[in-house]
Amino acid sequence: MTRKGIFADASLLMIAIIWGATFPMVKGAVESFPVFSFLAVRFAIASVALLLLTWRTLRAIPRKWVIAGLLAGLVNFAGFALQTYGLQTIAPGRAAFITGLYGALVPFILVFIGKGKITPMMWAAIGLSVVGLMFLFWHDLTFSFAGGDILVILCAFAFALQIVMVGLFPKDLDPRPMATLQALSCFGAAALFAVVADHPMPAIPVDTLGAAAFTGLLGTALALLVQTWAQRHTPTSHAALILCTEPVWGAIASVTLFGEVFTPLATLGCVFMLVSMVAPDLAGNIRTLFQRRVAEPASFGLPAR
Repeated sequence: MTRKGIFADASLLMIAIIWGATFPMVKGAVESFPVFSFLAVRFAIASVALLLLTWRTLRAIPRKWVIAGLLAGLVNFAGFALQTYGLQTIAPGRAAFITGLYGALVPFILVFIGKGKITPMMWAAIGLSVVGLMFLFWHDLTFSFAGGDILVILCAFAFALQIVMVGLFPKDLDPRPMATLQALSCFGAAALFAVVADHPMPAIPVDTLGAAAFTGLLGTALALLVQTWAQRHTPTSHAALILCTEPVWGAIASVTLFGEVFTPLATLGCVFMLVSMVAPDLAGNIRTLFQRRVAEPASFGLPAR
């Protein structure tokens, strides 16, 4: 592996750790602050940061793809809103693993729109994720299912749809302004809902502002830029394997900061879900050891947290 490849992998691992850390951070931030107002502040910070870096490139995007970028941003916003509301009632580590289901849902959406087919390995991954989810819900030998679980499952569907939408963007488009358009769309939607649902917006506590700044600058703006660069120097499947460790870091952060407890059955469920996330890409990487093929083109379709 080249030096740039090693640095790209290390950068993606850093992003996965940052994304994992956002779960307990966001849960703490919205316990006493309105969800839409928090998201509006978060994406305002992310949008300003991205605009400062990419505003010159926005003029080069055709109008058709400007609209597509804004629509993808709205879907991404739906995912964030559902996830954040879900975090109000379920533990961050649990939410992290449920969110990770988006990786197993993408192939089904691609099949539905006629852009792919489901392989036996993908069926196996879906089966493992369902079994893992049931273990997670049955973690203490009694069925535990909250409204927040439903919201985070719907969040996983939204993130999966956003991945598919962004994956349809032409590969010759500069991905940086597309990232900015999505952040602006998220901010616009969050601000609109905040005006309607959270009016008047309360004063922002210092810890909530800190969480919004961390998630906006590092979890969104930096993540999009690093991901865009890194995936030009490492195969997409390799990048996906690294980013799929996000739930593990989310669980570690939740146990450390919130004292979340994972029973043996819940831990087994998390292991099953993690395997379901990485199995298809891992199988593809193993096949490349026995076949000569051109490295996969870079992609910027994975969701930024």
